[in-house]
Amino acid sequence: MQRGTEKRIGYFTTLYRVRTSGKITNFQNYIGFKVLNRFQRILALIEISHWTLTTEIEFMKKENEVEIGEWNRLVKDAYNSLEFLVTMHYLRKHLPETGKILDAGGGPGRYTLELCRAGYHVVLLDINTTYMTFAEEKIKLEPKSVSSRLVASVVGDVRDLSRFDTNDFDAVLCLGGPLTHISDETERIQATSELVRVAKPGAIICISVMGYLAMLRTVLSRASQELIMPQYWELIKEGKGNNLVQDSLWHFFRAFELQQLAESCGLTTLEMVGCEGLSTGLFEATNSVAEDPTKWERWVELVLETATEPAIVDMAAHILYIGRVG
Repeated sequence: MQRGTEKRIGYFTTLYRVRTSGKITNFQNYIGFKVLNRFQRILALIEISHWTLTTEIEFMKKENEVEIGEWNRLVKDAYNSLEFLVTMHYLRKHLPETGKILDAGGGPGRYTLELCRAGYHVVLLDINTTYMTFAEEKIKLEPKSVSSRLVASVVGDVRDLSRFDTNDFDAVLCLGGPLTHISDETERIQATSELVRVAKPGAIICISVMGYLAMLRTVLSRASQELIMPQYWELIKEGKGNNLVQDSLWHFFRAFELQQLAESCGLTTLEMVGCEGLSTGLFEATNSVAEDPTKWERWVELVLETATEPAIVDMAAHILYIGRVG
């Protein structure tokens, strides 16, 4: 396969990496699509009638396109793609077949877009107005059958969902770490309570946060100088820190802490997942394996099979909590 423009295909855009110098005209003969089919059979994830596979080519970087960090982060390489892939796997497993979903703290809308494609009606909320504008423009490019499923894009804070009625949503998501950027414990409880309040009885709530142990591992392997820098010591020692970079707020989680928070707000725990799983911290090795589609397929299978092991959950860079209201 010739090297050239990096492209990605479709619904599970992060299963593999594609490099080609020419235009793809026959997906069925294209090796990436074949990998997707094998992966689909292995996991029995997809019912075509409900959870539609998208087969369009998506250029992740265009010359004149405004880059939104969180939009690109989830697909910029194989390592980062695991967070998105594993999360989507568990959403598929637990979400109802239809309904209205709140994507709270959903950033530029990557999950919102995939859920609209899958047939859900979605409300996207984020505190960042630039993200909201970006998401709206992205979704406008979709067919009307998809774009019409974006119910609303709202600028707002997960700590205050008062614009929404109680028992309003069939499922609520808070993915990628919004709670990690709430350093105050009382406010984290408030945010989680709001996520629960706006969900219907029996609704699924999915929350992902950034893991404390993975952060320590990254400090050791990539930023060891921070061990002797006073301004970072509270973050490293206790998993929390304020105003380290441009008024940033941080609280990194242990798995038990996230579970306790969710259950204290009225959720029944269904599963906890380590999104990067066995790959956590192994950036170069993961990206190297992904160069070979067959190796990548098998590695992703192993990551998914072990993602709920307690030790793997606690060590993951992103920890996903899945619970039910009531």
